[in-house]
Amino acid sequence: MRTRFKLPEQGYEYLFENVTDAILVHDMSGNIMAANEACGKLTGYSRKELIGSNVREFLTDRSLGLAKEVQDRLLNGESLEEPYEWKLLRKDGVTRIAKIASSLVIIDKEVKGFQHIARDVTEERQLQENTRFFTQLCIRAQERERERIALELHDDVAQPLLLLSQRLDAITTSTRPKLSKLLREKMGDLRILSNEALERLRLCARDLRPRILDDLGLIAALEWMVDEPIEKQGIDGHVEVVGSERSMPDEVQLMLFRIAQEALNNVRRHAEATCVWITMEFGDSEITLTVKDNGKGFELPEKVEELASMGKLGLAGMQERALLIGGKLTLQSEPHKGTTVKVEVPI
Repeated sequence: MRTRFKLPEQGYEYLFENVTDAILVHDMSGNIMAANEACGKLTGYSRKELIGSNVREFLTDRSLGLAKEVQDRLLNGESLEEPYEWKLLRKDGVTRIAKIASSLVIIDKEVKGFQHIARDVTEERQLQENTRFFTQLCIRAQERERERIALELHDDVAQPLLLLSQRLDAITTSTRPKLSKLLREKMGDLRILSNEALERLRLCARDLRPRILDDLGLIAALEWMVDEPIEKQGIDGHVEVVGSERSMPDEVQLMLFRIAQEALNNVRRHAEATCVWITMEFGDSEITLTVKDNGKGFELPEKVEELASMGKLGLAGMQERALLIGGKLTLQSEPHKGTTVKVEVPI
């Protein structure tokens, strides 16, 4: 049996003063009515300086806009995907990042202001940014290494193999010197093996860095991917271009290609799909790549960041590549309803 009790007013005051999270209460105009000690530590202002001041004095313009949006939603009775973030400019000029949970202050059934609970996450965000920066450096280095290896395979390995195949062909088809039937058959077998090795080498180099991407651009490369690996597996593929095609920076083109390549690899290996659609949409302010299939789909995690822990490293890699070019990747999937990968890149 639970015992109900009412916390005395001094108990609330104790919690307010001693909680490690910053608590800030302001009226409808942003004038601060109450702030605890932790709020003073977060902003660099003393509690005496905070009381009576306005939140506009230490919030960045972007954070003020976000705060106004949150307040409007709260006043309209809408739910919030909390917490959200503010950027605070401390008294000493240092910018801090705070994770915020906001609620209405209601007295006598009338909204009098807003209460915010803030936690400093600056170091956490810096660590995330450093990790992301390191990941992006690794991706760029990986692409440079892929290009180098593909070039070496094409120039240093494929050419001698091609020459070997041609000489074997010349020997087996020549009438002089005369070869025994057995030797001619063995030489023919060697020629077939050399041709197979050459074809596999070309496929490997092509997967590392398709020449068609550099020579003809992204759309041609997407069409090639649909024609070659996709349709050869009996999957019906379509590429559609919406809007006027425009040139893109090399890195944007490459990252979009890699995202599409990984999405199509997932279709081939896991989706059990019969059809896949690729759409490149050129808008006024952004470029959008969409890869959609009619496969078996899967259960999505609540956050894209959880994909790596689920073992879906390919999808996590697509997310990192999208971030590398300032884009946003969204996934839609349900069991038995297919999967859609969408990347939006601002121009």
